[in-house]
Amino acid sequence: MPRTVRVFHLCAGDCGACAAEVWAAVEGTPELAWAATPQAADVVVLTGSVPTTSRGALLATYTTLIQGRLPVVVVGRCAIDGYPFGKGGIAAQPNIEARRKVDGCPPIVDTVAEALLEAARQPRIIAT
Repeated sequence: MPRTVRVFHLCAGDCGACAAEVWAAVEGTPELAWAATPQAADVVVLTGSVPTTSRGALLATYTTLIQGRLPVVVVGRCAIDGYPFGKGGIAAQPNIEARRKVDGCPPIVDTVAEALLEAARQPRIIAT
């Protein structure tokens, strides 16, 4: 029986469409389950354009709990580069590294699930 991949969701200013696709992917895929905290997760999924109001909290969470420890999957066009809201997303955050980027507005549920499973099943990141 395959191991369950635990997913932690970080919402950074999204409209809700990508978050809904992430939730549908996790709830509809037997190999995926929710993690209550980043420490309990196997993979972190980020949605949203990362507006200035959430940038500080996101970077603090990333550097403290995620960087060098967990793979990040960025879901949605605005999370990738801020479109259609202008410049933003992780393109404007050079400190955040994504293992996978799932394009779309919103992306397809199956594509999200596949990206989460692939990212979590790659060799684990080890903090140095």
